[in-house]
Amino acid sequence: MSSKGIEKRSKWWTRSAGHLVWALITALCSTLRFKVGYRGNAADILGKKQCIIALWHNRTFTPCFIYRYVNKGKVPMSMLTSASKDGALLATVAEDYGMRAVRGSSHRRGVAGFRDMLRELEDGCCMCITPDGPKGPIYKSHPGVIRLASVSGLPILPLCIDIPRCWRIKKAWDGFVIPKPFSRVSVLVKEPIYVPAELDDATQKEYMDKLDQALASARPDFDAVEL
Repeated sequence: MSSKGIEKRSKWWTRSAGHLVWALITALCSTLRFKVGYRGNAADILGKKQCIIALWHNRTFTPCFIYRYVNKGKVPMSMLTSASKDGALLATVAEDYGMRAVRGSSHRRGVAGFRDMLRELEDGCCMCITPDGPKGPIYKSHPGVIRLASVSGLPILPLCIDIPRCWRIKKAWDGFVIPKPFSRVSVLVKEPIYVPAELDDATQKEYMDKLDQALASARPDFDAVEL
């Protein structure tokens, strides 16, 4: 089997590093001031009903903390991480926040990862996905999230996270964003996107563009969100 089809398993040191990353994220996020706003009927869905949450890859520093401590939902959450060693570390972080993790991406375990996500949804979970991850191009959705919404019938909730005071990891492909301590983080949950069950290539592209447009707000890189 090609290395692209192999899931990199967690080892003791990977899990230990994941626990440490969880502690660092929690310590920093506990200093932040969060404000959450909604569009349409998103407030009636998030944390109350099953859905697929979509956010850009470089905004993934705070969502697990938001899920666990700020927006305590009744619906269990599962998170898609890559099948790489980095994904194994992030899976540990997600589990420390009480979330489940699915390993896979368009680069590794793509088909198996998609099946695993469907099983998570059938088990009653929500799914959290970065549509431009794990390797980009930045701010361009891959088709996986659209296909998942089409097959499952669940809505996509675009999550825009506005972090005006932040550090950027310049060597990362997406300029990964880390909020500075004691800064304000605004979270805007856009109105749900429902994808039809009948999905041809043109319709798939239409909904990929629609999701890109919905996520094209929040600093840095976009205009500030208005809550």
